[in-house]
Amino acid sequence: MPIGGLVGIIGLSAALAWLPVAQAADARPELLVRNALLITMEPGQEAPFEGYFTVDGTGRITELRQGDPPAALTANRVIDAAGRIVAPGFISAHSHIYMSPLRGLGHDQNLYGWFKAWDRYLRHTTAEDIYWFTLHGALDFLRNGITTAYDFTYSGLNEQLSDDPSIAQGPGTLKPGPFEENQIRAKLDSGLRFINSVWLPELGTDDDIRARFEALLAWATPMMADDQFFKMAISGQQQFAPTHRTARLEAAFMRDYGLMNQSHFLESPNAVAVQQEKFNWYLEAGALGPDFIFGHFIHVNDDILAAVQETGARMSWQPTSNGRLADGIADVVRYRELGIPVAVGLDDQSCTDVSDPYQNLRIGLYTMRALHQRADAMSVYDMLYLHTLGSAKVLNIDTDVGSLAPGKFADFLLVDMRSPDTGPLYDPLASYVLAASLRNLKQVYVGGAQVTDGIGLLTYDERRLRREIDRRTDHIRRIADGEAASASL
Repeated sequence: MPIGGLVGIIGLSAALAWLPVAQAADARPELLVRNALLITMEPGQEAPFEGYFTVDGTGRITELRQGDPPAALTANRVIDAAGRIVAPGFISAHSHIYMSPLRGLGHDQNLYGWFKAWDRYLRHTTAEDIYWFTLHGALDFLRNGITTAYDFTYSGLNEQLSDDPSIAQGPGTLKPGPFEENQIRAKLDSGLRFINSVWLPELGTDDDIRARFEALLAWATPMMADDQFFKMAISGQQQFAPTHRTARLEAAFMRDYGLMNQSHFLESPNAVAVQQEKFNWYLEAGALGPDFIFGHFIHVNDDILAAVQETGARMSWQPTSNGRLADGIADVVRYRELGIPVAVGLDDQSCTDVSDPYQNLRIGLYTMRALHQRADAMSVYDMLYLHTLGSAKVLNIDTDVGSLAPGKFADFLLVDMRSPDTGPLYDPLASYVLAASLRNLKQVYVGGAQVTDGIGLLTYDERRLRREIDRRTDHIRRIADGEAASASL
C-alpha cells in the first residue's frame, strides 16, 4: 500500500492537533527529517503515519507533524527518509555493558555455572581493560539501535563464587584502580545515553561502604551535566547475599541519596524458597516503592505479587537472556494485568550474545503467546512499547527519551523494510516488530546526530577498538590458562 494511502486510512488529524506550530523564521532548525513513515510510540499515535519533524541545536525535537513540511521550512541539515520507517531508539532497561567481550561462554550452563565461566577471565581484568570492554559494549549497543541503557557496572570485586544461591558468594577483594570511573568515561566516549548503576560491595563497615560511594558520587556529579548521563542508581544484590544487612543498606542508600535501585531477584530456578524468603527482607527494610525495580523477577508467588502491587515497585524483563540461561519465564502478561509496570532489557552481551532488540522483541512476544496459548495475549504494539516508552517510564526518564515527540531527544532509527526486502507493508507496525532485523537498520541517530551508517560506526575507529580488545583478551586468556594449568598439577 502506498504510504500516502496510510495517512488517509489512519486519520490522525485530531490526534496530532496538539503539536506545536512551525518555528518562526528566525529559529532555523538544526535538522529536518521529512517523508518519514513515523512510529512515534506516543500515546494516541499507535498507528504509523507519514510525517516530518525538526530538531534544534540541543538535539531535541521541536516540531512533529503529519504530512509534508511547509515549503518555507528550512534547516541546516535535511534527511529525506524516502518513505522508510523512522522509530525511537530502543531502551535496554537492564544491561551489563562491560561484559561485551565475554560472549559464547558457559553456553550449556544455568546462571551460577555461567557466572563461573566468565569470571575465569573477568577476575584478571584491570581498570583500563574494563574501560575498553565497556566502550566495546556501548558502541555495540548503538550499532544495534539501542540508544539508552540502564547499566550495571563492575566494581572490581573478585569473589569466591558458589553453585548454591543460598550461600554467600564470599567476601572477596576489591582490585585497585578506577573501575567505576572508567566505565562512566567509556559510556560518555561512546555517545550512549545511560543510567549508571553501581554495586555496593559489602567490604568493611557501613561507613566504609558509604565513604566509597560518596567519593564516586562526588567524582561523577560534574559529569551528569552531560545529556548522556541521566543519573546514578544502585544495583541490588540481596539475591546473592546471605543476611538482612544487604536490604537494609540498600534501603538506606535509596532514602539518603534519592537513588533508584534495580535488584536481580527471583531470577534463578535454584533454591527458589530461599530467594522468596529474601523478598521479605526487602519488604521489611522499606526498600520497595516506585524507585525499586526487580530485574528478571521470574519465580514469584501470589503474596510477592500482591506486595509489589501495593508498594508500586516495578520489574525489568529480559526474555532473551532468560531463555539463554534457562532461568524460566516471567509471566509479564499477568504482571501487567495486575498493574505492575514492566520494562525490557537486553541484559549483557555474554548472555544474549547478539544485542539484537528485534530478536528480543520477538522472543518476548512469542514466549508470552505460547505461555498463555493466545495470540492476543500480547500485541505487537505492546511489545514495542515495553522496549521503548514503557522502559523509559519505568526508569523515570520518559520526559527525555522513549518516543518521538516535541521536547524529547531526537534519538531515532532509520529502517528500510525493502533492504533486504520484507515485502509490501500491509501493517507497518506489525512488519516492524515481526519482520525487521538488524540488516534493515540503516542509520542510528542520537540527539539528531548520526552515529552509524549501516553496520559502520561513524564516531569511533573500530580497527583501534578491535586491536585493543584482542590484545587485552589475549593477555587475560594467557593468565587464566596458566592459572588453570597450575591448578591441575
